[in-house]
Amino acid sequence: MSPLIPFSSPSALSLSLALALGLSVGVASPALADADRLEADLRAFFAGEGTLEIGEVSSGLLRSRVTAEDLRFESHDGERLSVANYIVNGDYDRPDEVTLEGIRLAAFMDEPGVMSIEQVVLNKPRRAVPPRDEEALAEQWLESLALAGLTLELDEGTLASLASLRLDGNLEDGSGGLWVETLALDLAKMIDMAPEEERTRLRMVSNVLTDGSGELQLDASFRGEWEEGKSHGILRSDSEITLRDALRLALDVELPLVLPEGAEPAELFDDSDLLEDATLLGGDIRLIIGDDGLFGRLATLGAAMGGVTEAQYLEQARTQAEGFGMMFGPQVQSILTGLVALLEGSASELEIAVGLPAESNLATYTGDPLGLPDKLSFNVQTR
Repeated sequence: MSPLIPFSSPSALSLSLALALGLSVGVASPALADADRLEADLRAFFAGEGTLEIGEVSSGLLRSRVTAEDLRFESHDGERLSVANYIVNGDYDRPDEVTLEGIRLAAFMDEPGVMSIEQVVLNKPRRAVPPRDEEALAEQWLESLALAGLTLELDEGTLASLASLRLDGNLEDGSGGLWVETLALDLAKMIDMAPEEERTRLRMVSNVLTDGSGELQLDASFRGEWEEGKSHGILRSDSEITLRDALRLALDVELPLVLPEGAEPAELFDDSDLLEDATLLGGDIRLIIGDDGLFGRLATLGAAMGGVTEAQYLEQARTQAEGFGMMFGPQVQSILTGLVALLEGSASELEIAVGLPAESNLATYTGDPLGLPDKLSFNVQTR
């Protein structure tokens, strides 16, 4: 029987080293190549615009990931951009995700200001580094993203902040949208920066919107989807905007329609001409206006500007609603009467439901706005 070859023998050791080196080279070479490509692509993106410094570029061995750390760019105009981490996950040529962390942008030389963003995540961009062309940038890189922790600071302090923003602009699956959480605007500081002759009017608007605080907060969502059918499709969208302590708006739309020949449903969301050429097969539109304090402040302001009491102002508003009703019909009067109910506080929500006729297009309504009440059905409710 042949003796066993010990592990330390030259032949076995050489084989072991060869296997280990082959494994490490097989894993590390593509990763190292991606790191080189990322650095080269970043330098190409900023080339000719100023100076770029990159701290370190590294690759993950256990997953397809490459990271550039501590990017610092200064343009010829004095603009300064820094990014703590630039991370590409997945196939470098078609990443699953690109993440930017710790973004800070300082404004131009004579326009002091700083914008900072905690994190931006781009979902399935078509390339690891953005293109320089603006149109290609929107199509290839900004279709689907999530942003968190944006603040804008001037010498006087923080013009705006944003808790989060999410955009789904990839409409190949038939749906998309935009979601904004806690956009905060310091109207008082913005007004202080406006021309002096405009400040009184702007403060009046600010007081109505913010109840005198000077700080406006907004939440919003806009979503659209397309449902394909045998003979036609259905376009649906729902939108909500909330001005905290002021106003709530909700708009729901459902339009069965036939697209022009050769048109793609995804084009509906960014091509208004296509919607104008489509044939509408009826449809429903519902608008809800909710009062969170704005209408009461409007009544007070209207009375003050007119030099009358609030009771007199509201009576004038009722009279005007009745007058417009005589001119344009009971449907218009019911909407205006509902708005008066919000002003006087007898209702906190107004709902307007509109039904469209079976065969029409947008030109049916835009060509004769005054004739709309006769072409549409209205259902108005206050709560």
